[in-house]
Amino acid sequence: MIKLTTDKARLADSFGLNAQKSLLFSAIRLDSSPLVAPIVADTSEGEVLLVRQQEQGNALSAGVPKDRMRFYAPWVTIDPRIVADTPASASLTTLVGELADGEQVGLASDVVMKHYSALSKSLDVVADKQPTTPVVAYEVDTEAVLERFAQWRRLGAETAKRLIQDVDHLSDLAKEIQSETDTRYEALQSLAKNESLDAVLISAPPNFSEVVGARQGGDQLALWSARDEKLYVLAPETAHGVGGTPVGRFAGYGAGAVALAHGTKIGVEEEWIPTGLVLELESEGADVSELSTPLGHWRDIRDHEDLGFQVVAARCSVFAIEEALSWAKDSLAAGEEFTELDIYARYVDKIVEFRTDNAIPFAIEPYFTNLHSSNRMLFPGPPVDFPINDDTKCIQLDAGVRITFDGVTVATSDMARSLPRTEGAIQAYEFFFDVVREGIIGQLKPGVVCEDVHEGTLDYLAPHLERMVEIGMLGEDVDFNTEYRKRNVGHLMGKQESFANELRPGYKHVLQVGSFGAAEIPWRYGDVAIGTEDLWYVGNDRTYILSKR
Repeated sequence: MIKLTTDKARLADSFGLNAQKSLLFSAIRLDSSPLVAPIVADTSEGEVLLVRQQEQGNALSAGVPKDRMRFYAPWVTIDPRIVADTPASASLTTLVGELADGEQVGLASDVVMKHYSALSKSLDVVADKQPTTPVVAYEVDTEAVLERFAQWRRLGAETAKRLIQDVDHLSDLAKEIQSETDTRYEALQSLAKNESLDAVLISAPPNFSEVVGARQGGDQLALWSARDEKLYVLAPETAHGVGGTPVGRFAGYGAGAVALAHGTKIGVEEEWIPTGLVLELESEGADVSELSTPLGHWRDIRDHEDLGFQVVAARCSVFAIEEALSWAKDSLAAGEEFTELDIYARYVDKIVEFRTDNAIPFAIEPYFTNLHSSNRMLFPGPPVDFPINDDTKCIQLDAGVRITFDGVTVATSDMARSLPRTEGAIQAYEFFFDVVREGIIGQLKPGVVCEDVHEGTLDYLAPHLERMVEIGMLGEDVDFNTEYRKRNVGHLMGKQESFANELRPGYKHVLQVGSFGAAEIPWRYGDVAIGTEDLWYVGNDRTYILSKR
C-alpha cells in the first residue's frame, strides 16, 4: 500500500516546504488551497512529493530535490522547451495509479475530499477516519452581519468615489458605486434550494467570512440551514470567544451539522473539506454534495455589491506594481544590482504609500505575488533572493491586494505588468496591451458568454502570430490555438481569483452589468516571461478598465 497525506508538519520536516509561502497557487486559491497543495506519498521506495507541474519552479526554488518529486497536471505553455525535461502525469489519479501499481491506496484524514472522490473512481482507496471533536453550535444574528457589511460598504463607496474623482476615464463610474444592495443570504438560500439541499456546510475562509462577517477562528465551520434560513457556527467546545448565541452541544461536527440541517442533504466544499470530515458526516447519515464551484459562483456574481472596494484595490494595485517596476528600471539603468526580494519590498512599500497618501480608512494587504526574473525561471512564482542585473531579460510582476476589515476580505485585485529588456519582448509587451484592452476587454458587455470571449481573443491574435515568430517570441512549430485553448484569458474576481467563472473554453457563464474581473495575456517564450493583465468592470453604459492609470 502507498499512503498519501497533506500534513503540513510532514511537508516542512521532510521537504522544508511551506506551501502557503513558497507556492503561488496555494496562496491564490483561498477557497481551495488544500486541493493544489503538494502531497507526501509514502511508497516502497520512500517519501515522494507529488506536485502540480505549474509549481515546479517554486518547489525547486524552495530547495526540494527534483529526484524526490513527481509531477502531475501538465502546465500549459507555448514553449515546450520549458517542460521538456520534466514528465508530468495527466492527472493526480494517473500518477497515484502509477505509484500504487495495483496496490491499495491509503489516504490520511487530512487529504481533501476532491482527491478522495477522484481517486476512488478508478483505484482501490481506503481513507482514515478523524477523531471526533465535541462542538458547540452558535446561532449567528444575520441582521447584525448585514449591518456590519453595510457600514463597511458605505465607507468603501465614499472612499472609492473620492479616489477616482480626478481620473478622467473613470469619471462616470461613481454613479455605479453603491452600498445598499446585499443579496448574500438571499442568494445562498436560492443556491441551496436549486441544489435541493437541506443545508450548506461552509469551511473555506472566504466563504466563511462572507456569511459570518468575521474572521474564521480555528476549526470553526459555518452552517446555513435552508429549512429555517438560519446561520450557525460550529466550534470546538474548548473554543472561547465565539460570537453568536449558543444553541446546543453535539458529539461532533457531523452530528451537529445533521441536527441543525433538519435533514440529510448537505452541500460541502469538496475542494477544501478534509476526507476525515466527509466520513464523519456520512457516518451521521449525511448525503454529501459537492458545492465548491457553485459557492465560487455565488461570490462572483454578487461582486458588484462591493464595487467601491474593488475600485480601491485596483487603483492600489496599478500604483504599487507600476511604481515598483519603474524603480527597477531606473535602478538597472543606473547600473545597480539588486534582487527580486528588493523589488518586492519596494512593491509592498508602495502599497503602504498608496494607503497613506490617499488616507484609505481600511486595511490593504498583499493577496498573492508572482514576481520573478525570466532568467531564473519561466514558471510563475513568488520572489526569492535572485539577482537582478544586466543579465535580466524580463521581470514579471503579477500580483493582487486584498481589502480587509478585522481580517474579513471584502475585495481582491489581480493584475500584471512587466519590465521587458530585449527588443522582441519590448515589441510584444506593447502589443499585448492592445490584446488585453481591445482584443479581450473590448468584447466584454452584457450578454457575452465567457467561452466566446476566449475564442474572440484567439481571432484577434491570429493575424499577429507571424509577427511574434519574426521577433522571436513564438516558435514556428507551436500550435498556438491548441495550446492557448488549454488556459484562460481572464476570469471573474470573487473574493479571490475565480476558478468558477473563467474566460476560457467550456465556461458558459453570461456576463451581466456588474460583472467584474481580470483580462490577461501571459506569454512565456524563449528567455522572457511577460505578464499583461488589467481589471475591468461591466457598467450600465460601458466597460471600464479599473487598473489603467
